[in-house]
Amino acid sequence: MAVFSLLLGLAANALIILLVVLFIAFLGYCLFIKYIHMKYDHIPGPPRDSFFFGHSPTLLRIMKNDGMVHDRFLKWSETYGPVYRLNGLHQVTICVTCPEATKEILMSPKYRKDKFVYKRLFYLFGERFFGNGLVTALDHDMWYKQRRIMDPAFSSLYLRGLMGTFNERAEKLMDALEEAADNNTKANMLHLVNCVTLDVIAKVAFGMDLDLLKNSSPFPKAIEKVLKGMVIYARDIFFQLNPKNRQFTKEVREACQLLRKTGAQVIHKRKTAMQNGEDVPKDILTQIIKSAATEESMTQEDEELMLDNFVTFFIAGQETTANQLSFCIMELGRHPEILEKVRKEVDEVIGMKQDISYDDLGKLVYLSQVLKETLRLYPTAPGTARQIEEDMV
Repeated sequence: MAVFSLLLGLAANALIILLVVLFIAFLGYCLFIKYIHMKYDHIPGPPRDSFFFGHSPTLLRIMKNDGMVHDRFLKWSETYGPVYRLNGLHQVTICVTCPEATKEILMSPKYRKDKFVYKRLFYLFGERFFGNGLVTALDHDMWYKQRRIMDPAFSSLYLRGLMGTFNERAEKLMDALEEAADNNTKANMLHLVNCVTLDVIAKVAFGMDLDLLKNSSPFPKAIEKVLKGMVIYARDIFFQLNPKNRQFTKEVREACQLLRKTGAQVIHKRKTAMQNGEDVPKDILTQIIKSAATEESMTQEDEELMLDNFVTFFIAGQETTANQLSFCIMELGRHPEILEKVRKEVDEVIGMKQDISYDDLGKLVYLSQVLKETLRLYPTAPGTARQIEEDMV
């Protein structure tokens, strides 16, 4: 009995000490948050929702209601200026919309990508997704090496040689639209544009003939699944812990596996063909492999990086282009006077020609302005994140 009383007394004392330590730690954290507030409150910004969580409750409410947080960012920018502050716990985020400052931040290697944001894209529910590809590489030297490898694949000389594929896929889209018009049926433009852009990316980048306007393929569903999973994964770090979400997370992981497995097969097949001296398409994958082979320090990790970039091309290249074209078509439908000006310019430049040449594109000035205005209204990437360790000015 005495031993039990002794143990009980020791446990009570330990609990009291633990509570005191926790209280001191909590008080210290509160003082640290207060210090952060005092340090950065000279920068304008909206009122905080709470001392601890800052502006997080407002942003979480918007995301919970499927709203656009960037619309709120824009509203705050109009109210508090091109540079304003947001708080969340002890973290401070400086939102910048000033073109000069944005250019300085994005062009300089001093300001590295935000680890919290971009590391969330390395894996997707435990499955490697973008990895260390061109979009997500945190190390500047690694990013620069990949960029140097890929530069030849985007030269104007090489892009001129792709006009045949572009014209061919555009002709197939016109056939699909003509068929819908003849049958007096609705045309789902987002679906059609998604199919065409994925067709083009697959063909010009990796030599894959999908012909999605006629054939079925698991790729569109896989891309749709990983994009949805990416948004959820970035917003809710606890999503996969909910048993109700296990089926969805499983489907997302399977979609990632499909894309990476296909990429591995395509890369291996192309490299084998090149090593055997076979004729291979002069597409982006061939250019990347040839350029990568000239690197003195080519390693196994570089092979994995090529696979990361396969996924990056399929996801980022296809989805961004399809969305821009779809939004452009929607806005042209809303503004018939703009549509008429675009049609007039196309008639003047292209006329009765069956195919569009690379030089013709430079003459479509008004159409280029329409596409840029579409990007302004519906930006592909409405924002990005960088770490700034010290004052810029």
